[in-house]
Amino acid sequence: MTGADLSLTVLAMETRTRLRTGQVLVLDGGLAAAYGGAAWVLFTHKSPQPVVALLGTALSAAAIVLIRRRPVWAFLSALVPLLLAPIDTSLGFVALVPLCYALFRVAGGGARRPALAMLVTAQLGAVATGLPSFDRVGAVVPFATMFTAAWVTGYVVGQQRRGDSELVLQQERMRIARELHDIVAHSMSVITVQAGYGHLVIDEQPAEARAALAAIEAAGRQTLADLRQLLGALRSEQDDPAALGPAPGLGMLDQLIEHTGRAGVQVRLTVTGQPVDLPAGVDLSAYRILQEALTNVVKHAAIGTADALLDYRPTELAIRITDHGSGCPDDGGAIGHGLIGIRERVALYGGSLRAGPLPGRGFEVSARLPLIGRAA
Repeated sequence: MTGADLSLTVLAMETRTRLRTGQVLVLDGGLAAAYGGAAWVLFTHKSPQPVVALLGTALSAAAIVLIRRRPVWAFLSALVPLLLAPIDTSLGFVALVPLCYALFRVAGGGARRPALAMLVTAQLGAVATGLPSFDRVGAVVPFATMFTAAWVTGYVVGQQRRGDSELVLQQERMRIARELHDIVAHSMSVITVQAGYGHLVIDEQPAEARAALAAIEAAGRQTLADLRQLLGALRSEQDDPAALGPAPGLGMLDQLIEHTGRAGVQVRLTVTGQPVDLPAGVDLSAYRILQEALTNVVKHAAIGTADALLDYRPTELAIRITDHGSGCPDDGGAIGHGLIGIRERVALYGGSLRAGPLPGRGFEVSARLPLIGRAA
């Protein structure tokens, strides 16, 4: 079993435990209903202001639904019951859980200033409403402490997640370096052989010598282009003793589609335009982009089919992978590791990338790689 086959098989096993988007909405709705019902029974059903109590409870429950994908809106929804606490002090307790969870989510998302603004707003809201009563301002301290603890915990978790993403980025760059090593080594072998041949025949067969020189020039130009790409993209001097292996390309696309099918996703491949021999680096990057995008489909889409398009154009290769599954992974705003690798490879060759959810359902990755030169 190859590395790609093994990784896709493992992802297929993980996918069985993932919730579809509809299931997530049902789960969040159930949690919101349970939370709202519990809050009503335990805190607000005896309120002297039943309309205000019902409104505050409903907004707190709505925050539970919003909190997974719209934590800022969830915070604002739960902030209203907090501000209504002077009318009914029980609403402060009802708003506590969604407010803390929203602070946790936003603090972990990386937008530090908005997260700090939300924390200050929550603290000021608690102080202004005098929870749990106006004559005991010291009782606000537990609420302020819980708001701060939720924010700090979310920030620490978010920092750890971003550190993991940066590590993945560095590993991806080192993998690119290893693969380009193969490309450059191949080109230098061609140059060496052709130079030796040209030296032998230059006197008796000048036409053959000129052909050898032309081959050397073509290989040298392609190698120089790959080296420029490498030096521009890789800025780390880290070394990895991992063994080098042959670099894959679009010629291995059938095997990739077969492995993806074994992992539970059938790929419908469409090729348009006139296929041509690609520069080695572009060929490798195109394969890796398809591999990473299809791996993301297996991991996140929770669907059994995906569409892949290769469009050969005069000056570029266009690649598009689409699915109609659950869309982007719910990771609290973190960039998916697969997209990090795709973005790095597209930038390596001066291409363009568009990745995002489709209207309704699904996700699309669309990349364009300029054809700097044809393979020699």
